[in-house]
Amino acid sequence: VCYLFARTGKCPYGPSCKFNHPSSLGFDPNNVQCTVASKKKRKCLTFYAKGKCPKGDNCPYEHISKKATAETGGQKDSKTKDPSEKDCINWKSKGKCRKLATCPYRHDPKLQELALSKRKRKNDASAPKSRTQEKKDKLATKESQPLSIRIFGLAYDTTPTELRKFLHECGPIVELTFPTFEDSGRSKGFAGVLFQSPKAVEKAVELDGKELRERWLSIQPGKMYLKQWEKNLLVQQDGDEETIKAEVPAGEFGQKVKRRKKHGF
Repeated sequence: VCYLFARTGKCPYGPSCKFNHPSSLGFDPNNVQCTVASKKKRKCLTFYAKGKCPKGDNCPYEHISKKATAETGGQKDSKTKDPSEKDCINWKSKGKCRKLATCPYRHDPKLQELALSKRKRKNDASAPKSRTQEKKDKLATKESQPLSIRIFGLAYDTTPTELRKFLHECGPIVELTFPTFEDSGRSKGFAGVLFQSPKAVEKAVELDGKELRERWLSIQPGKMYLKQWEKNLLVQQDGDEETIKAEVPAGEFGQKVKRRKKHGF
C-alpha cells in the first residue's frame, strides 16, 4: 500500500506509482489528485529571438515572442519592491541626496538626523572616540623600534664568539653577520647583530664607547647594509668608483654575475 496515499489520500506519482491505492482506506482513487504538480515553464530562447522553434509542439519550453512581452510590458514579480519603499543610500549614509525630488527612493528625516549626527562625531575632536579609532591613533603615533644594531671599530683579530660574549648581557642574539676577508679570514672591522626585542637593542646602544680588544666601539641602532659599506671601503682605498666597477666578478664569457642577497641587514 502507498504510504503517502494512506496518510493524506494523495500521491504525487499518480498511476505510475509502484504501490497500490486501495479504496478501503476511505479515499476514492478516482477523485484523488494523483498528478505531479507542474513546474513553471521556462521560455524557449530560440523562439524568443527568432520567432520560431525547430522542435515545434515537442519543445518542452514555453513559446513567448518578443512582441508579446513588449505589448504586455513584462510581468513584474510580486517579490520585487517599489523603489519608493526602499531607503535612499546617500540619504541614509550622508544625510543628503543630489536628486532630491527626482530621486525614486524614500527620504526619511529620522535617517537623515542619524547620518548627520555620525558625521558630527567624526569631525568633533572633543567627542569621545570609538575603540577602533583609538587603536588607529595608537598605531599612527607608535614609532617603529629597531631590532638590530650596527657595530663599527672592531679590531681585525676579533672573533664572533668574543663579540657574542661582549653582547651576552643585552639579550639573546637571533643572528650575527660578521663579514671577513676572503684571504686571511679576519674581521673587516664592522658587524651587524639582530636581537629578539627592542629592549635588548637599548641595552646594546648603552655600550657605545666601550672597549673590546683595546678598541673603542661605536654602536648604532639600525640594520647593517653590507653592500653600501663595502662599496664605501673600496672608494676609500682606491679613490674612484670606476675601479670598483672593474672589480665586479664576471662569468666565464664576461657576463655579470649576481651576488646572492643577504636578508636581515
